[in-house]
Amino acid sequence: MSDFPKTAAAVQHGIERRQHTGVQIYVSVAGQCLLNVGFGMAAVNQPMTPSTMMLWRSAGKPLTSAAILRLCEQGRVRLNTTLADVISATRGLVISDVTIRQILTHTSGLPLIETGWPHCTWDDTLARIYGIRSLIPGSAYQPQATWFLLGEILQRVDSRQRSFSTILAEDLLALIGIDDVWCGPAANHLKALADRLPEFSVTDRGKMVRSDHSAELWLTQPSPGGNFRGPVRELGRFYEMLLNGGVNSTGKTVLQSETVAGMTCSQRTGMYDDTMQHVVDLGLGLFLDSNRYGTNTVPYGFGKYCSSRTFGHGGAQCAMGFCDPAHKLVVTWAANGFCNEPQHQRRNRAINEAVYEDLSLFI
Repeated sequence: MSDFPKTAAAVQHGIERRQHTGVQIYVSVAGQCLLNVGFGMAAVNQPMTPSTMMLWRSAGKPLTSAAILRLCEQGRVRLNTTLADVISATRGLVISDVTIRQILTHTSGLPLIETGWPHCTWDDTLARIYGIRSLIPGSAYQPQATWFLLGEILQRVDSRQRSFSTILAEDLLALIGIDDVWCGPAANHLKALADRLPEFSVTDRGKMVRSDHSAELWLTQPSPGGNFRGPVRELGRFYEMLLNGGVNSTGKTVLQSETVAGMTCSQRTGMYDDTMQHVVDLGLGLFLDSNRYGTNTVPYGFGKYCSSRTFGHGGAQCAMGFCDPAHKLVVTWAANGFCNEPQHQRRNRAINEAVYEDLSLFI
């Protein structure tokens, strides 16, 4: 990382503060890769490499969003399609009139609930969601529940009755040119991935303790909003596709330019988010630059140097992916340590801003 000394220093600072033992990072400008490295250690005696299978957590949500928006392009659903229109089991329930648009903009009104993931089956998780008794007006970021509903929509409209993970891999990722991302790989495939799986830790009273996210159950159970895993260069390819107006690196259209424009422009503006405890602007399944509401306080922001057109999504206490069209910049990174929220927000800003400084991108 000699060409990115400030970025390297930000990552090393986190290692010294026992926030993580390693970070994987990818940076490109105008589709040209400038950085694709692993820094530090993925596990004991296992260096972090560009091929380490990192956990993205919610940074993978935009992939599910894009898969749903492809259904909209095909006329199979609309943004105003309700859950009851697609999922018959929701008819007559409190959530029946919730729309796809509301889910993607986190204005569905669903309260935060324990989904039971990864201990519950997919159907058991849905049953918990169907049992919601009341909706809450306003806006509240949903970590998991509504994303299982999006995954179920994908499955319900699929004539081949494929699983969410297969639909995503075949109908979206393959079109982008992504072939090394998993959302719940089969248990019998873990052996082939064994030497690429890092150890994850959580900070507990200043000490790094092994996280359950390293265990098989957490590895193999799909979660459409929180369990994508793969090298962050693959997430970078997704953002490069969006930067290129929906066209992949070989010139094939993945999403229509109008869809990308709708996904990356403001669909929810100036609303206080009860989960984030901050005002944040949203596109469709993407966070938009919200520095105008507090550069140093906006959660999971993209740093003080990003342009007002920047969009992306973070993963809880571990990952970030974003695109700054003004600089044709794509940045994705993931750490193998979950530190507490205040520490992670400082780490997030430090790494993002260091990339801009190393590239001399100041606005």
